[in-house]
Amino acid sequence: MNALVSIAASGEKMNEEFSYVWLLPLLEKPFETAALDLPDAVRALSKKYTLPANIALQPLVITALMSHSEYWSGLALKWLEDGFPIDIPLTALLAHCAEDKTLSQSRRHRARRLVGRKKLWG
Repeated sequence: MNALVSIAASGEKMNEEFSYVWLLPLLEKPFETAALDLPDAVRALSKKYTLPANIALQPLVITALMSHSEYWSGLALKWLEDGFPIDIPLTALLAHCAEDKTLSQSRRHRARRLVGRKKLWG
């Protein structure tokens, strides 16, 4: 259900399936700042949309990495390079990104380095 179900004409909330795409601009900030700004961003969205209970930054990073956007994937990689926690699912996604020909060679190499770094640390 990605289509708009109801339009907020009389102050009602729009009933549209939540998407982390709405929060992608948080990636333009350092992740520590974005973590502090997340509650305000969620509060602003909740005035217009019905949101799920647990909104977190990791799904935002995953959304950016899967977006096939050089811009958003580059910002997500920057967060990861700057120390955003990399777990097993993110490592698997980074391994996929390292082979994804829709991403530029530099993005693929950055993803590959992060996978290698995780293997050394984790």
